[in-house]
Amino acid sequence: MKRNILRVSAATAMAAVAFGIAEPAASAVEHHRTENLVAAAEAGVEFGAAEARTLLNVPEFRAELAPEAEAALHAVADGSATHEERIAARASAISTFWNLLKKAGPSVVKAAKKAAGKFATFRNWVNGLSWYNPIKLAWQAAGAETQYQIWKYVHDHI
Repeated sequence: MKRNILRVSAATAMAAVAFGIAEPAASAVEHHRTENLVAAAEAGVEFGAAEARTLLNVPEFRAELAPEAEAALHAVADGSATHEERIAARASAISTFWNLLKKAGPSVVKAAKKAAGKFATFRNWVNGLSWYNPIKLAWQAAGAETQYQIWKYVHDHI
């Protein structure tokens, strides 16, 4: 064999090994992030006042809220909410996000369900929406824990 053939073969083998190792490592990092979000959900991370204020500042989101849900979000934003009210406010925020998806039309719901297989895929889909889209505005207004809960809600409705 010629020397160049051996060099190309060695380089190809090294590239295959490198890509074979890099892809599972990237998947492991994403899996680790998802585990951290699940652990935070189980630890009972509460819905914050900053999240509530930001969500209330999105007019399209606020228009979809039921009166009692809006009152709960205002209580959380003011800092006068109990633990149960915080849980109720997060649940209403998640269901309101789902209502925004449904209001956008069946093609958006279908795309959301298709992207909801993995959290990272869903996050990338939402972040790929136009900057003025109410779905993206509500997503960005929600904190990381609420975003995970939104994804879980959409994922469970597939």
